[in-house]
Amino acid sequence: TELVLPEEITSQQPNLASNERSLYHSRQLELQSSINVLKQQESQRQQELLETQAKLNKLSTSYDLSRQELEMSEPLVSVGVISEVELLRLKRATNDMRGEMETTRLAIPRIRSTLNEAKQKINDTTLRFRSDAASELSQVRAELARTKEMIFSQKDRVTRTQVRSPVKGKIKQLKINTVGGIIQPGMDLVEVVPVEDNLLIEAKIRPSDIAFLRPGQDAMIKLTAYDFSIYGGLPAKLERISADTIIDDNGDSFYLIYLITNKSYIESSKGPLDIIPGMTVSVDILTGKKTVLDYIFKPILKAKNEAMRER
Repeated sequence: TELVLPEEITSQQPNLASNERSLYHSRQLELQSSINVLKQQESQRQQELLETQAKLNKLSTSYDLSRQELEMSEPLVSVGVISEVELLRLKRATNDMRGEMETTRLAIPRIRSTLNEAKQKINDTTLRFRSDAASELSQVRAELARTKEMIFSQKDRVTRTQVRSPVKGKIKQLKINTVGGIIQPGMDLVEVVPVEDNLLIEAKIRPSDIAFLRPGQDAMIKLTAYDFSIYGGLPAKLERISADTIIDDNGDSFYLIYLITNKSYIESSKGPLDIIPGMTVSVDILTGKKTVLDYIFKPILKAKNEAMRER
């Protein structure tokens, strides 16, 4: 039977595959050599059995003839045709032939036993080879299972030691920068700013201005690093407004708003200008539209509404 190895071993580990095939063929040759020796012994026992059976047949025929000769010679002694000595010689020869025939007959079962023993040795050798191979295979499979378990455990350790960001971005700040430092559960390791086609802008709005803001309003982002009069700004839309005011360390309260731009760079004659995390910006949000007459009549209408009030 030809040894069939998995495709991954033959393609990824050709040297290992070659060594395994050599070992397999070596063991096959060793088994076949042992079987050939035993088959030769079996053939010898078979030949010995045939020769013994042929000898027994020959002795049986010779014994019958000798016995007949003895029976025919006994009456001739009384008439003086043959002597007493000749008759004794015939009796001795007949008796010896019968003894040899019995010895040969008794040898046949012994030879058959050795023949069966030779056949059994062939079967035993084959079974022992298969048993040893099965035992070794079982040991290798157990070792393979342990190795796979160890590899899985090591992969799990490697996976847990490799921290991957869920998004593509740039590192803004490392929270842990000491080798061998202990990380507590739920602890932040690093701040990552996503690098996408658009930017997320965080801005602060005074509470007095929040009433005019709604998600979806257009806005213009002005970066302090680039002169707005030269490079312009980034169009954006108001995405979200914080649910409540936030008070900073100075005691000032404000709302946080989040705006999303439609691109992550500013165009210029020299090419796109990159925007990196941490740049400061100012935000202009379009809350409505007014005509020139609205600005002219605004003081008059305000005075009219407050004319009849008493302070």
